[in-house]
Amino acid sequence: MTETTIRPEPRTTAFSLIRATALDHAARDHRQNEPPPPNREMYSDLTSVLENWHAADTLREDSLLLAEWLAAELCGYLYGQLNQNRGQLDQWLREFGDQVCRSQTHAHPAGPTAVEIMSVVADELATRSDRPAGQRLVRIGVPYLHYVRQDHAVEDAREIALTFALWAGPQLAELMHRDAVRINAYLDSRIH
Repeated sequence: MTETTIRPEPRTTAFSLIRATALDHAARDHRQNEPPPPNREMYSDLTSVLENWHAADTLREDSLLLAEWLAAELCGYLYGQLNQNRGQLDQWLREFGDQVCRSQTHAHPAGPTAVEIMSVVADELATRSDRPAGQRLVRIGVPYLHYVRQDHAVEDAREIALTFALWAGPQLAELMHRDAVRINAYLDSRIH
């Protein structure tokens, strides 16, 4: 009998990444102005998921859905922190986007693409758009698929996912007052 591998769902993967980064952020000493150390287990798990999707020939579709989930969660956390104020969300995105673009030194930076995807998701979240969900995927698919190079698809998909996770986790941790119990309870409720 052959062993069947279950392909991880993008939604489940998104919440796993957010949980790891949120708990890392909540656990660190905030009096020190240093980011938490790299989470090698999260990195390895994400790489494994992406390689699984690549082997199943679903990497482009599944990683795009993963990016959409991560961007939607991040925008939701921000929108909640800004008291659902559309003007403040737009201002935050402009300022954050400018900061990201100035700080990117890598030859193929993920940050600007992630900000562009966030802008699409934030626009639909803030306007409570009645457009079909598929239209949002098309709108974020253009910058996403432009970023993901054919010969570096796993690496590029990982960079986008990690970028979103490293932004979303701390936002959720702050929204939950860095309380690990609240973070886990919230994410458990979102998963089910």
